Amino acid sequence: MKIAIFGATGGTGKELVKQTLERGHEITALVRDPQKLSVSDQRVNIIKGDVLNKDDVSKTIQGSDAVLVALGVKPPSKTKVVGPGTKNIIDAMRAHNVKRLIVESAMFMDDAVRKNSFLISLLTKTFMKGLYADKLVQESVVRESGLEWVIVRPVGLSNGHKTEIYRFGENIPLKGMFPTISRADVADFMLKQLSSDTNLNKAILVAR
Repeated sequence: MKIAIFGATGGTGKELVKQTLERGHEITALVRDPQKLSVSDQRVNIIKGDVLNKDDVSKTIQGSDAVLVALGVKPPSKTKVVGPGTKNIIDAMRAHNVKRLIVESAMFMDDAVRKNSFLISLLTKTFMKGLYADKLVQESVVRESGLEWVIVRPVGLSNGHKTEIYRFGENIPLKGMFPTISRADVADFMLKQLSSDTNLNKAILVAR
């Protein structure tokens, strides 16, 4: 399988690259700075460019079988990348007839999580206000895309090892005030959605 990856130089993105190769797939990754993706594997095609540039996005997706999106910005950045970038990705997928889209979002996009956690609710109204607005656009364009999509909403991200021991679902109870999961496990879950129809067209919380 040929997989296009966006956000490949981020924490989850690097895990996606690593685990995609471990599964025997080929990768095309769009990155702004190729030096941040230190992978020497002939199965990886690195395209230098910007997700906000439609031509760069189109070149990345052309010939792919599926798309993994792990775009992000560090709050309190006011730069709008996630929403507009995801729209460009969806437009290119339609143009190249690529159907399967797996998108990393965040737990604070879940209404029940915000309702049940004062801390998370407060953060989305203050420190992460800009990112929350950007993610709203992202999730909206994904839902309206008409593609085979899965929105993945992990809890707080850590750099732990892949365990494959985690819970997932549209509505699962979270443990602790600010639960975490390793980026490696998030990448594992995202990759499993490439060959599973169980969670299609759903927003799925993922937690330990």
